[in-house]
Amino acid sequence: MADRFDLVVVGAGIVGLATARAIHSRRPNASLAVLEKEGEVGVHQTGHNSGVVHSGVYYRPGSLKARLTLEGRAALLEFAAREGIRTRTVGKVIVASRPEELPVLDSLLQHAQANGVNSVRRLSANEVTGRLPGVAALGGLDIPTAAIIDYPAVTRRLAERLISDGVAVLPRHELESARPAPGGWDLNAGESFRAQFVVNCAGLECDLVAQKMGVNPPVAIVPFRGDYYRLSHRLRDQIPCLVYPVPDPDLPFLGVHLTPTVDDELLAGPNAALGLAREGYRVGEVDPRQLLRMAEFPGTLGLARGYGALAAREWMRSWSPAAFLAAIQELWPAVARSDLGSRTSGVRAQAVRPDGTLEDDFVFVRGDSALHVLNAPSPAATASFAIAECIADEAGIPRAS
Repeated sequence: MADRFDLVVVGAGIVGLATARAIHSRRPNASLAVLEKEGEVGVHQTGHNSGVVHSGVYYRPGSLKARLTLEGRAALLEFAAREGIRTRTVGKVIVASRPEELPVLDSLLQHAQANGVNSVRRLSANEVTGRLPGVAALGGLDIPTAAIIDYPAVTRRLAERLISDGVAVLPRHELESARPAPGGWDLNAGESFRAQFVVNCAGLECDLVAQKMGVNPPVAIVPFRGDYYRLSHRLRDQIPCLVYPVPDPDLPFLGVHLTPTVDDELLAGPNAALGLAREGYRVGEVDPRQLLRMAEFPGTLGLARGYGALAAREWMRSWSPAAFLAAIQELWPAVARSDLGSRTSGVRAQAVRPDGTLEDDFVFVRGDSALHVLNAPSPAATASFAIAECIADEAGIPRAS
């Protein structure tokens, strides 16, 4: 006899576990399981990001990203404070290094104010360089609410709390197949499960899970690998806050930036190199199955047309430390080749539409007795607690009265 659950969440990253938490708080008497294919929680996107808690400046007013970031960061920081998880409010400065970037600063300031981030203010070039000597600046934005956090610790604590509340968190349970059954689904994840309702929070594999459950996803996940260099000890005390360039408004990536971490490191990155493996954390790693998917996906051609030059540049930064250093020096010329230490990488699950354009907001698709989260890009970690409440709403689970 298969184990029976009222609800099953697929994926134990921060969004999946926060979703399980939200569901459990609304239906504490429901039987609930979280299936995770890896041996522990938070292995992929959650465990390979830079630890930034965003403030909500970048996102189009009225978008889900804008609303959920503000709601989610407050809930995340409250949880971290209650659970004793490392976090620091360090602030962020967005730096304009070229004249054509100054109007974008004005646009970002308007976005921030429209999104309710009222502490943001414009900085002159002198104010930026007075705070960050050596940074190449013609102006900037000061965002004092930006913070850094230990996301893997948040994820582990979520799992611990769920388990203590009787939720089954099941590592090494990869969803291999799903078959409609009376009143829900028969799931095969190394062993058999019966679920009345399934929430797909599988991140890098969310579209593949949706396909296993009979859904034709409106987007496909294309992996983008982001590389970070650890900078030398001599530089760490010179950058007390997050330092970002002005982003390209036509791209969902924020550019190579400087990030202090809760482990007292200073990271520079990431680039955004088109990945040839969904879990390809090493330069040059190739998964033939991913190549085949990209060859069959109609959006690949449009992606190449629209972002071919960007892809070539970002690939060069992956292979060439000199090219990566040049990107860092656009922001901070003081960094030398000898300051580049060891490298770490993460992979972003980027949803791409069939015409090759990049999906910039969250995407939820309802299936039969299922809900599929098909795009939860940055700032999904920041917004995870609010995204979880939104997912529970979309799944039709009423809030506790």
